Amino acid sequence: MKKEDFTYEIEKHEKFFYSQLSEREKRLYTGLEAMKIGYYGVSEVSQKFDIHIHTVRRGKKELLQEIVPATKKVRQKGGGRKKNGVNKQSS
Repeated sequence: MKKEDFTYEIEKHEKFFYSQLSEREKRLYTGLEAMKIGYYGVSEVSQKFDIHIHTVRRGKKELLQEIVPATKKVRQKGGGRKKNGVNKQSS
């Protein structure tokens, strides 16, 4: 197996793994990858995973400040899209 083929396989599996993560986990993972790369890491990771630079920076910041709550919830209560009339508060 050529080195190029091996690199392609790793990237393919890495992108599949990334697609299975929650929003918070994606942010932390990209922040970690940017830290591993070092200089230009944020822009490289941003291009590789097709996400905004600020998202990578936020993940990096959360890792450096160790802001990782011990909750399993992905969204806050009431977060996300609202269904037609179901989640509206009555006046």
